[in-house]
Amino acid sequence: MGIPSEPDPLGASDAAGVVQAGLRAAFAGQRTLAVILTGDQRGALAPGEPLPSGAAEPPIVYAGSGDAAASLPALLELAVGMGAPACALLEALPRPEDPAWLRTLLDPVLSGGFDLVAPAYARGRFDGVLVTGIVYPLTRALFGHRLRQPLGPEIVLSARLAELLLHDPSWLRDPLHAGGDLWVITMAIARECRMAQVMLGARPRRPAQPTDVPAALARVLGTVFHEMELHAHAWMRVRGSVPVATFGEDGGAEDSAPPPSPDPLVAAFTLGWQDLRRLWSEVMPPQTMLALQRIPREPASAFRMPDALWARVLYDFAVGWRMKVMDREMLLRSLTPLYLGWVASFVNEVGGLGHLEVEARVEALCAAFETEKRYLISRWRWPDRFSP
Repeated sequence: MGIPSEPDPLGASDAAGVVQAGLRAAFAGQRTLAVILTGDQRGALAPGEPLPSGAAEPPIVYAGSGDAAASLPALLELAVGMGAPACALLEALPRPEDPAWLRTLLDPVLSGGFDLVAPAYARGRFDGVLVTGIVYPLTRALFGHRLRQPLGPEIVLSARLAELLLHDPSWLRDPLHAGGDLWVITMAIARECRMAQVMLGARPRRPAQPTDVPAALARVLGTVFHEMELHAHAWMRVRGSVPVATFGEDGGAEDSAPPPSPDPLVAAFTLGWQDLRRLWSEVMPPQTMLALQRIPREPASAFRMPDALWARVLYDFAVGWRMKVMDREMLLRSLTPLYLGWVASFVNEVGGLGHLEVEARVEALCAAFETEKRYLISRWRWPDRFSP
């Protein structure tokens, strides 16, 4: 198992120590190893250098960089070189001392014959709304697999998939994106690998950090749109979606916090409409612009963005990104007021709901994305037409 050292070198060291002890307890008598993957060459083992056996502390391995994407090839090289039946890339998060979670995470690969396992954590209603409102419904509609947290930086791979990924030409052909979260998922889907997700309970939390919403949107959507363009020949043939084998129970996280106020979110949407609608009209057809204009904004609690409209907005932006109708970074950042409008709508709809009701609401959102995929395919094939 590899733990990237960035953005928390001290946390990576602590987490790797817990993981190493847990592996030895959960898989007694078997060869196990946890390593810290770092971008600092000082004191780190070079690639190919023999690893110390039976070391009390997890070894530190130079990976070219300490983030997850750059650490993946180093981890794959280690796993393939050691003949490991499974390898995993994990975040530097506080971990339970009870090693049962490690067996739960690894067993689908070690005993179940799966090639890829994605950890999934219980979240509150308004945790990870970027994933809930964009990443999950969009990737599900595109690639047809109901993987609840498809952009998580944690992944478990079988020996077969590790070997395939290590020798894939993308490392040279597409170095900016190879190794990223969605890259691994789409590679596994393209190779018809068996996929699963494991529910690990509440996510261990780092101290909250301020979020740059426009930058986060640009980064996440840039990743998804890149994979869309790369694999258009595959996702255009996908209809609907299929469940992914799921281990563990998703009972939801404790969520006693009151819903955020929709007022500033709706205000951001309204200001965006005033300032950006000319720019948006270069991306979205007149009927979409008219539908956005008609959404009630007063009072803020009445704001609702229909699921089909939100799906078409994202599909329009995907086509605009592909056609480079403007600077791509500017295009993606300009989506921010629209996204905040969707968040306001989501807050208004699920603020008083329980976990199962929220998941049913998300399921309806995903179904709309799957239905509207015909619109995406039409616009993708004939981008000069504003109407499918």
